[in-house]
Amino acid sequence: MKRSGNTFRTCLAAGLSFSLTFSGMILPSVPTAEAAASSVVRIVESGPGVKKKVNLGLNKAVVVDLPTDAHDILVADPALADAVTRTSRRIYLFGKAVGQTNIFVFGPNGEEIVSLDVAVERDVAGLEANLRRFIPDADINVEIVSDNVVLTGSVRTPLDSTKAVDLARAFLKGGEATTRNITAQGTNGDADIFAEARQTSQIVNLLTVEGEDQVTLKVTVAEVSRQVLKQLGFNGRVSDGESGISFRNPANLGDAISLGTNAIIRGSIGGTTISSYINAMEQAGVMRTLAEPSLTAISGQEAKFYVGGEFRLSGTQEVGTDEATGGTTVTREVNDVEYGIRLNFKPVVLGPGRISLQIETDVSEPTYEGSVVTGNGSVNVPGNTFLGIRRREASTNVELPSGGSIVIAGLVQDNIRQAMSGLPGASKIPILGTLFRSKDFQRNESELVIIATPYLVRPVARSALSRPDDNFNPANDLESFFVGRVNRIYGRPEAALPVGRYHGNVGFIYK
Repeated sequence: MKRSGNTFRTCLAAGLSFSLTFSGMILPSVPTAEAAASSVVRIVESGPGVKKKVNLGLNKAVVVDLPTDAHDILVADPALADAVTRTSRRIYLFGKAVGQTNIFVFGPNGEEIVSLDVAVERDVAGLEANLRRFIPDADINVEIVSDNVVLTGSVRTPLDSTKAVDLARAFLKGGEATTRNITAQGTNGDADIFAEARQTSQIVNLLTVEGEDQVTLKVTVAEVSRQVLKQLGFNGRVSDGESGISFRNPANLGDAISLGTNAIIRGSIGGTTISSYINAMEQAGVMRTLAEPSLTAISGQEAKFYVGGEFRLSGTQEVGTDEATGGTTVTREVNDVEYGIRLNFKPVVLGPGRISLQIETDVSEPTYEGSVVTGNGSVNVPGNTFLGIRRREASTNVELPSGGSIVIAGLVQDNIRQAMSGLPGASKIPILGTLFRSKDFQRNESELVIIATPYLVRPVARSALSRPDDNFNPANDLESFFVGRVNRIYGRPEAALPVGRYHGNVGFIYK
């Protein structure tokens, strides 16, 4: 009963094939070599000059079915591939090392049946599966070119591209060497190694990043500095009209005030005049500094921003006499120092919520703090003022989400300085010694904070952006002369309202 069923199916298949042939339909042909898609390769054509290409995975096997009986099999390079037969029409091919070779199959009478061009390559199916597993949002294709991994396709972020390269490198390093590494095997187990440089495969990254991310970095440098100066000093003179003695205490903390007098006390005892010159001063000041530079750059690219200039600082001054004319000559050294606001940063978008930043920020300005005024007592040569440059710098690497802020630098400083000077001996006298000594007090308090905030941004229409001079309109002559305005507070009536919603005072206000 079972045999009759098989006979019936055979007859039905033959009849169906006969009917399709006469109806004009053509059955699809059987592929000649399917090593990449199947582990069985069927050869349908044979004879001299027939060549078939077989792709064989490293350390993998492929079954080759022949149309006729084979008698002899010749492998050109047995170190790359091996051929084993179990029947006269079936050959088992094994990939042993990466490379290319050919296999000739001959019949009983020495006639050539088929020539197989075998290419032993790594099987990238495991790598492709890992790429789909660890980078699910990417479209990555893997190809093998001369045992080098070529990555093509597209990824969303540069971090995904780096992950793909790392996975490909792990795939290469974890497997076997790319070329043969043994030339001769000795009897005691030793071997000669050659071509070590060729045993390292390369990774060619041709991945395309979809839509380069752009990052805007806003850095806020805020500082408040308070300074208190106090000085009280007594200078004296005793004279009888023809002879006398005078003393003057030095300024202790950088010439807080001039060497002149603020008050004078004078009295006489007989023909002797006693004078006391008083230097008294108290000063309190506060300084506020705010700088907020912003800069936009593509992920992975470096951007630089600088606003400022060069300040000419006074240097060494030399006063001499011209030998020819006898006049006074002045030679001064001038140093050019840059100041302003500088911002350099390099953003790298690691993912939807991670931005890596390399930040360098610098805010500097000329300052009179610690300045020195010099003079030589000559009316023909003016004095010289030595200023300084005040700097606030920070350089660091941080990771932040878009819109997140972090304090990358901070400083709280409180300096107190006191100095006392006086006439030796007389300044030590209780109560009366006060007239012979001087005291200086100085206190500087400063608090500095540098805040960084990155944003992922995209281009918008020009109409959605506003400029600082939007709705600005200068005042006319009548408003300028009689009202004292330099600009109109509410802008031009015909101008469109700015985008957004505001609270409080709006516009350019002049006080």
